[in-house]
Amino acid sequence: LLEELRAAQEEHARAIAAANEVRDTLDRARKEYEDARAAEKASEDELARAAEGLARGLQTLDVNSNTSDVQSPVPQIVDSLVECHANIGCYQCYLFLDSHRDEEKMEDSAQAFDVAQLGVRVQFPRVELTYRPSSSGDEEGVVWSTEIERNVDVSQCVVEEKEDHWYLRLPIRPSDKQPLGGFSSFTQVSPVELRPESYDSVCCRGCSALLLGGEGSAPIEKVLPLPSANWMDMFDFWGAGIGAFEHIPRDDIHAQRLRVLVGESYVLVHGSDLVAEATVANHEDEAAVAPGDNAKEEREWMPLACAACSERVGLCSVEQPDTEEQNIFGKYTIDSILSAKLLEMADSDGIFRFVLTSWETMIKQKEASKFRRVLKVLYGPRQPTPAIPGLLPSHEVSLPPAMCLAISQRLASSSELLPPSLRAFNRMNVGYLFA
Repeated sequence: LLEELRAAQEEHARAIAAANEVRDTLDRARKEYEDARAAEKASEDELARAAEGLARGLQTLDVNSNTSDVQSPVPQIVDSLVECHANIGCYQCYLFLDSHRDEEKMEDSAQAFDVAQLGVRVQFPRVELTYRPSSSGDEEGVVWSTEIERNVDVSQCVVEEKEDHWYLRLPIRPSDKQPLGGFSSFTQVSPVELRPESYDSVCCRGCSALLLGGEGSAPIEKVLPLPSANWMDMFDFWGAGIGAFEHIPRDDIHAQRLRVLVGESYVLVHGSDLVAEATVANHEDEAAVAPGDNAKEEREWMPLACAACSERVGLCSVEQPDTEEQNIFGKYTIDSILSAKLLEMADSDGIFRFVLTSWETMIKQKEASKFRRVLKVLYGPRQPTPAIPGLLPSHEVSLPPAMCLAISQRLASSSELLPPSLRAFNRMNVGYLFA
């Protein structure tokens, strides 16, 4: 039994030794596997870095290539402004790329394509700015397009690259140029405005309170346009009004009951035709209220406000309380009122001291469907000495403070439509009054 026990112990010891040997072998195999996996991972990383470096090299080679097979990117116009100048007979287009809005992209954009490859194609009324890549076999791509009202001469069209925009000049054909009179007017009186039924209901723009017309009121019988400011001077000079026009007053024209007299920027009605208590006199805003431009006229008018919302709707006469002559509701925009006033004064009184760069101008923005009439002006803060030396003294136009502030804000906003390099001229700002 002892011998059998001893033999069993020896067998057990040999089994333990064999197991330890197998464990050591397994540990060595595991370590070898881990080392091999780490080496494989390092090889994969090195291969990925090599592939990335190769891709960058190929991309650089592609960008720097000057062969004819490499195509320049088509420029993208992100915004535009078109000016139509009837007095000089051309369209002036200001085109803005994305790079013009971002200085960092400016230099890259300049190297991406050649402006000389831009061309103009006209299929009236549509005008297209095209871009043909360097390869002559490729088709032209349309970069920008718009619609115009007068045909242009393609052979005289010019495209120029400026620092902060592209400039496109489209001269109008001589046969399509509009004959211009001695002076322009921003009158907006249409045949519809001369119909009595158009005044069945006139409301406050601020709160829609009824000011004129409505149920129970006598209808307007007649609507007449007012003559121009210098009509009587022409009457006296030519004597053309004798006979047929003798009934027209030679002095002031006053309001008449059940009639509406339509002027350039206002409507004249009789006070008794207004809705009772719909308007109130505003004594707090008596400064700068006159439709005329002398002290006498300034004393004859008083601001008129809506009784419901206190918004200014016009002027009421002080000198003729029996007729209560009134200048009702700002039907047109502030811009058009000021534009009509400036041009009316220049035409009737020979006052040409307003700084006007063009009086026959229309503009169209990128998303607009039609042109808008504007007055392009130079403006700036009031200064003791004129910004432009040599000009005649300026003529003062009296306006309410609120209107002056609104015009100032609208002019500043309109200047943003132009390229930064064109927003100033002779130490003054360039802007638009929308008529």
